[in-house]
Amino acid sequence: MTPLLGHQALLDRLVGAAERAQLHHALLLEGPQGIGKRTLANRLAMAVNCTADGRGACGACPTCTQIARDGHPDVIVVEPDTTKAARTIPVQAVREVVRKTQYHRYEARHRFVIIDPAEAMQEPAANALLKTLEEPPDGTGFLLITHNPSALLPTILSRCQRVRLGSVPVGELASWLQEQGVADPASAAGRALGCPGRALALAETGLEDRLARRDEVLGLMSAPLGDVYAWSATLTSGTRQAWAARVDLLLEVIEDLVRDAAVVGAASDIALLDPHGGPTAHGWAPALWPDGIARCAAAVQDARDDLEVFVSGKTVIDTLITALRREVGPAR
Repeated sequence: MTPLLGHQALLDRLVGAAERAQLHHALLLEGPQGIGKRTLANRLAMAVNCTADGRGACGACPTCTQIARDGHPDVIVVEPDTTKAARTIPVQAVREVVRKTQYHRYEARHRFVIIDPAEAMQEPAANALLKTLEEPPDGTGFLLITHNPSALLPTILSRCQRVRLGSVPVGELASWLQEQGVADPASAAGRALGCPGRALALAETGLEDRLARRDEVLGLMSAPLGDVYAWSATLTSGTRQAWAARVDLLLEVIEDLVRDAAVVGAASDIALLDPHGGPTAHGWAPALWPDGIARCAAAVQDARDDLEVFVSGKTVIDTLITALRREVGPAR
């Protein structure tokens, strides 16, 4: 069973609310990517419906194992079709879920609908969910997962109880990474911002790849625009599936650079994600702090949102790098 690092107390509160019949019918699980939102959703569904004796999810009974495999008929998972380039949840998929919720539950005490990520629902899909989200059938609850709640319609937000997942302590994360056989758990944990999924990705892709991408970004800040456009063309060459991971890494690297500049700009004693990036952070901080930090963060999120709706990868990257160069200005 996938461990739930750092969120056991939160899970216990949610399970307790369910046992008292006080669990809100629509929870919005929000937090950065890799923090454990989907794991929490699955564990909540397991704990509420586990058929073994004792409180909580046993992880071994038929119900728990089916939920872990996304195969339980009363735990309905709605997510984008990974075989299609556009990573959106179509309105037809939402209408089908609404139809299924009208039927009697198969065997579970409580049916859950997990929508991951909720921001993948475009406006028609979100609107198709509103009435059922506000008044779901008896014994049915919704678990919406998001790393960007601002991308959701206000009508969706108003119908949900928001549950924010906090970062996992670095020590706990490092210990877990060591158990997974990660070669340098301390470095991966320190750079992961308390997100287990991000830490594993760091360990798998290698910190060297991350540092190489960072150096490329820093070089682009002062390169001729023609070189920038040629670089983005190379980065996004091939199929979308081929370049998606490269672009995701780029966005994370830019977030790390901006975050370290914010730490310096705020005169915080928080450790920098890049222990060797002090000169860059101190150079960028005066140019970005405070308003430029927010604009850079928004530019990264805009890039992610555009990629979700299948905007050209090269166009997205060109726009983002141009915006970052403008904000950094002479400090680049």
